[in-house]
Amino acid sequence: MKYRNLRRGLGRASDSLRSVSKVARGMATYLWRGEVGFDTWEEFLRLHCRTNGWSTEILRRVARRLKPPAAKIQPFTSILGAFDSAKLNDISEQIRRDGYYIFPNLVPQAICSEIMEKARSTEGWTRWHGEGYETVPVFDPAHPITPRYVMPEAKIWQIDAYQRLVADPLFVNLSQSYFGGMPLLKDISLWWSSVTGGPPDDDAAQLFHFDFEPIPIWLKFFVYLNDVTSTSGPHVFVKGSHRLRHEKAGALIRRGYVRISDEEIAATFGKENLIELTGRAGTVFVADTMGFHKGKLPEAGERVVAQIQYAMPFFVPVRSNPLPLPRQLEPGLVAARAAYPWAFARYPLST
Repeated sequence: MKYRNLRRGLGRASDSLRSVSKVARGMATYLWRGEVGFDTWEEFLRLHCRTNGWSTEILRRVARRLKPPAAKIQPFTSILGAFDSAKLNDISEQIRRDGYYIFPNLVPQAICSEIMEKARSTEGWTRWHGEGYETVPVFDPAHPITPRYVMPEAKIWQIDAYQRLVADPLFVNLSQSYFGGMPLLKDISLWWSSVTGGPPDDDAAQLFHFDFEPIPIWLKFFVYLNDVTSTSGPHVFVKGSHRLRHEKAGALIRRGYVRISDEEIAATFGKENLIELTGRAGTVFVADTMGFHKGKLPEAGERVVAQIQYAMPFFVPVRSNPLPLPRQLEPGLVAARAAYPWAFARYPLST
């Protein structure tokens, strides 16, 4: 028994040394290239799960030192109202407490309708299948063949109304307030969830999970483009589960990057903390998806969602995966790129 315990201790020490070595190489790569690779991401994920988020908390402190806020937040007008730094701080505090925030005002119906119309007429939708995206044969929301249709990001940027949405100053400024550092636009998304009659789909994120993509900190802004009820597949968020070193979350996170059943989530956090985020077309909410969440399985109708994601810099693929913007840009997006050039670093102008 004594020697077995010694071997275990030496094994853990060896694992820790390898982890430190990989993290050190990853940080050196970040300082050299401005981003880190997949191997480093995997190591940070392992450390996050082993330490119940303590390692990620340290990374956030490092990120804030390396990439402090780019500019002081000035009062501005958004399609969702008037904001200043004090109001953004209040919203940020609510996100830190609950993990999400629902804006009281709606995106204008004209923007939602224009994006929906373009979406219906766009070809080349995809679905996540296995280890990557594949193009679906046809996009017919009335006769779905997959639980979730996903539009490629390059096609989304072709939608003028979506450009106007991304240009809104609320997203970048609230991200800076919440991060305490420089925000970068990581990606934009658009997907269409329909009723297929099957069980909850893993690839369509219809089972509870936490995100760990653009660490160490990020926000996802969701915009419902149609009315979303409890039966049409709303986003479900576990209130408070985003907090690092959460006592109740530790046992689940130590399992790794896996899906968790509704029953276990309810037993761990309490059913009252499973919040269904429903709303009319134009509803906007923001979430720190480090918390457990899912898209509820639609039983009737459909859910069409636009998503804008901002993150701190470690894993934003500025150099390895830039995406040139279309030649024709909305004036608002041109102005946003000029006002917040660091935020659009991944999106150069087409030559």
